[in-house]
Amino acid sequence: MPEPLSITAAVVGITATALQSVQFLAKTIDNIKDAPRTVKFISADLRAVESVLQDLEVQADSPQPIQSKQIGPAVENCDRACKAFQLQVEHWMNRSKDDKMFWVSRWRVGLFGQERIKTFKGQLSDCKSTLSVALATATLLAVTSQKDLAKEQRDSMLRVNEADLAQELISAGNEGVEIERNLQQLIVRGSTEPDEESEQSKQELLQELRRQQAGNNTFREMCEEALSKTVYERTGQKIKGVKATNNSSAVTGFINTSGEESKIDQDISDVTADGHSVVIAGVVKGFDFKDLRLGKPGGS
Repeated sequence: MPEPLSITAAVVGITATALQSVQFLAKTIDNIKDAPRTVKFISADLRAVESVLQDLEVQADSPQPIQSKQIGPAVENCDRACKAFQLQVEHWMNRSKDDKMFWVSRWRVGLFGQERIKTFKGQLSDCKSTLSVALATATLLAVTSQKDLAKEQRDSMLRVNEADLAQELISAGNEGVEIERNLQQLIVRGSTEPDEESEQSKQELLQELRRQQAGNNTFREMCEEALSKTVYERTGQKIKGVKATNNSSAVTGFINTSGEESKIDQDISDVTADGHSVVIAGVVKGFDFKDLRLGKPGGS
């Protein structure tokens, strides 16, 4: 069974702080007159994050709360991102007082405004997704640990979650590639009218993109952790790593087993092989080790 899950008092505290930042920014944006629709639409993203943060607070009092080292960083990233964007919005508003065309001519074109909006929305999305995965996994594990739940139903629920988490990992990976591409493009990107303000905006955007990258990494790690716990709950296996290179073969987990053998708990970690490697880790029955001859690819 997975370890009991809990939320620390420190996480509860930063969650309350992040909620305030989210709500204050949403109110600020809602009160802006004549702002571009792109800015106005951020309110919807903020409300979605607000809902997840509120669920996280409620979960703190639950008999089955959640624990993950990714939760704290995700909440902190959200709080920091909202405060940074609050300052950015206030900067735009101050400039627009003297220039009614600021929103159109300056924000949209000259100072990386659209990219800044996109990056912030990505930061919010990663925070929401990280916390949503944590909450959903904690709820699922609480349900599937009930003794009166039929094994078939339990396994079906866990398999669905495994498939969902696998898709989330693919999405996280694709987002990571896009963030890296945006970073590289911005680094080499020049300005047709270089000036101090434009360069400052570029550097600020670079900083936010790197923070988005960190948030994406947190989301990916949360998915990997949730997937590991889900698989362990269903199979008793906690397999991680299992690396084979060159002419390698790898066999891990339960091999040709059934019945009582499949009930054995396994916690297999970073099993590594190199060179002419052959890797076997787990419970093996009736297996012809000649199948691991060099050059024949293995499986897991």
